[in-house]
Amino acid sequence: MKFSQFNAIIPYSGRFALYNSFTQKVIFLEETLKDILHAALHENIDALHEVHPTFYNYLIKQEFIIDNDIDEIDKVKQLSKSYDENTNSFLLTINPSMNCNFKCWYCYETHVKNSRLSDDMINKIKLFINKTADKEAIKYFRLSFFGGEPLLYFKKEVIPIIDTYVDACRRNGLLPQIYFTTNGYLINEELIAYFKNKNVDCGFQITLDGYKEQHDLVRYVSAQKGSYEVIIKNVKLLITNHFGVRLRINYTNKSVSGTHQIANEFNDIPGDLKQKYLLVDYQRVWQDDKIDNTFNTVDENTKKMIDAGVNVTSTYSPDNVKNSCYADKRNSAVINYNGDLFKCTARDFTTVKRAGYLSDDGTLVWENDYLERRMKAKFNNKPCLSCKIMPLCNGGCSQHALEHLASGQDYCVHYGDENKKMQIVKTKIDEIVAA
Repeated sequence: MKFSQFNAIIPYSGRFALYNSFTQKVIFLEETLKDILHAALHENIDALHEVHPTFYNYLIKQEFIIDNDIDEIDKVKQLSKSYDENTNSFLLTINPSMNCNFKCWYCYETHVKNSRLSDDMINKIKLFINKTADKEAIKYFRLSFFGGEPLLYFKKEVIPIIDTYVDACRRNGLLPQIYFTTNGYLINEELIAYFKNKNVDCGFQITLDGYKEQHDLVRYVSAQKGSYEVIIKNVKLLITNHFGVRLRINYTNKSVSGTHQIANEFNDIPGDLKQKYLLVDYQRVWQDDKIDNTFNTVDENTKKMIDAGVNVTSTYSPDNVKNSCYADKRNSAVINYNGDLFKCTARDFTTVKRAGYLSDDGTLVWENDYLERRMKAKFNNKPCLSCKIMPLCNGGCSQHALEHLASGQDYCVHYGDENKKMQIVKTKIDEIVAA
């Protein structure tokens, strides 16, 4: 027998937690049992059977100890493949424009003035939507809008696409599901009425850049007018009308302090609505991502938000195998306003970087074998293959894997920092305990 590669032991609330990142099981050990287990690990795990057979057999039953011939990496590979190669679903993202009403300093995109969907491109997208929804294998079809700011030209260019999508879904017995990634400034009663009249489920990811003062330093209408209060008002408008909102807090080591106060903005919203329709998501601005103790500040703010009745998630709770990025999935695509194809929205949408194009008959054409190269990019990074949290992290997304595979460099999205990895383990245990 062998001790699973995916086991981790950490101090937890006066005891020790033994956690497995593949099974996502946890058991709590008194110090004596922890010491016995450590002693066995330094010798041979089978020696535990002689010292404490009951404990040994329990660890086998809970899959912390497994057969020597089990290939744990292959189990993760097969699990990943079952999700990423699923052909029963399609995740379509459209960038109606690369223009935006804000210019956030950390934005990785090139804003293109007057970039809009032409009538010809709208018709191509409609062709693709109809062909996809009509496929017998498709059981789930989600339509998302990104940008730029996708609500800039909502009436003229987005509504015709949504109308076609909803009709195609209902014609094929599919549930229409629509999602917007937006700064939230342009949301209004008219938009809400449109979705209510169509009886369509629509969710929103809306970003903030910290609490009011910090946010308004980054995202403002003019030097005298910030955007925080308008965005909060619009988020509350969505929640009270039963639209799901993922409120993403883009933070730096400086702006994260005091973000728990954002929860107070929703004190006048009934608790049941907050629990059902609002999720706060902490995400560190990538230019500021470095090894420090900022995760402790995030943890403190998270706890205060939860105490205030708001659900919170963060980058310290990844699940990148079972809940992999949309771009990791074979049946996903991002169509830019000009017909260029991409897999990932966290890119600069320039034609030179495109992965393909949308043809005149509404077919996705992936160039230079891009799709197959991307689907094979994972599980080539040596540090990941020996990591305790591989079933959770999996080296980030296929974009990370593809870029590093091209460079021939090994990498770790946590910079090899064991403290960060154990923070993820602790967060997962916290979630299990709270469930």
